Amino acid sequence: MKRVGHLFPDVCAFENLYQAFKKAYQGSGGTFEACRFRFYLEGELLKLKRELESETYQPGQYRYFTIHDPKERTISVAPFRDRVVHHALVGVLEPVIDRRFIYDTYANRKAKGTRRAVRRAQDFSRHYRYYLKTDVAKYFDSIDHHVLLDILARSVKDRQVIALVSRIAANSDRSRGRDEGKGLPIGNLTSQFFANLYLDPLDHHVKDESGCRAYVRYMDDMVFFSNCGDDLKKMRVRVQVFLADRLRLRLKESATLLNTTAHGLPFLGFRIFPGTIRVRQENLRRLKKNMKRRLADYESGGMDEEEFGRSLRSMFEHLSFADSHGLRRRMLVHRAGVV
Repeated sequence: MKRVGHLFPDVCAFENLYQAFKKAYQGSGGTFEACRFRFYLEGELLKLKRELESETYQPGQYRYFTIHDPKERTISVAPFRDRVVHHALVGVLEPVIDRRFIYDTYANRKAKGTRRAVRRAQDFSRHYRYYLKTDVAKYFDSIDHHVLLDILARSVKDRQVIALVSRIAANSDRSRGRDEGKGLPIGNLTSQFFANLYLDPLDHHVKDESGCRAYVRYMDDMVFFSNCGDDLKKMRVRVQVFLADRLRLRLKESATLLNTTAHGLPFLGFRIFPGTIRVRQENLRRLKKNMKRRLADYESGGMDEEEFGRSLRSMFEHLSFADSHGLRRRMLVHRAGVV
C-alpha cells in the first residue's frame, strides 16, 4: 500500500485544532481545566499551533486513577490541551490508517464496534464447528514504541507526524518516571488508536499468509474459526510465534480457549451461540450490582429521577442486544415499585 505524506500541515491547521477542541471538550465533563481552555480558546489554539509547527510542543504530566471494571486498571488522564492534540492527530491519521485494516477488525473504527463484532462472530459460529479465542497478556503495557513507529511508517511517510507520535508515546514513560520505550496509557484516544494499529500486521498474517477465512478481532481480543480443531491448534502456534518475533508480545494463556461453537463463545461480555446471544453471567452480576448501587443513590437523593432513568435505560440497552427479553422483564417487575 502506498504511503501518504504531507499530513503534518493538516494536523496543525487551525480549523483542525478547533474541531479537535470541540471533540475533546464534549468528553471533558466541563472540568475547570477544559472551561479555562474554552474561555481563552483562540489564544490557546494559536499557541498549540505555534508549538506544533515549531516542534517545541511537549505533552504534560498524566494524572492517574484506578478503576475495577471488573479487574483493576490504572487510567491515565492527559492534560486537556494534550487531549486536543490527540484528537487533531487521530482525526488526520484515521482515514489514512483505516484503509490498511482488514474488514474484520472492529475496535475504534467508524461503522464497526462491539455489536458488529459480536454479530460477525455469531455468523461465523453458524458456519464453523470450532473456535479458538485468545488475547494478549498485559497488552497496553507491552506495546513497544519502536515497533509501533515502524508499523506507522508503513502507511505514513511524514517525519513530523512520526516525531509527534513518538513524543506522545514517550510521555507515558516520562510521566511514570521510566525509560522503557514500552507501554501506552489506558484512557488516551491515541492509545486506543495506536493499540488497534499495532496488531494490524498480525491481522494480515492471519488472513493473507495463514489463510484463515474466519477471524474476528476487537482490540487484542481475537477469535479464529474452523471446522478442524487441529487447524486451530496450529494457528495458535503460528500466532504465538508471530507475536513474539514481530511484535514482542505473548498470548495470555489463561484466556486462550479452544472449544466447539455449540458450547458457546465468550466474547466482549456476551456468550455467543449459533442461534442465540446471551449476557455472560459475570457481566450480569456486575450489571445487577451497578443497578443496586444506582438505586441506592436515587433513594438517598444522590441522583435525581432523570439521571436514574438514563442510567437504567443505558443498562437495559446493553441487555437488549442479547436475547434477554425474559431477563429484562423479571428485572423490571422486581423494581416495579421504583422504576
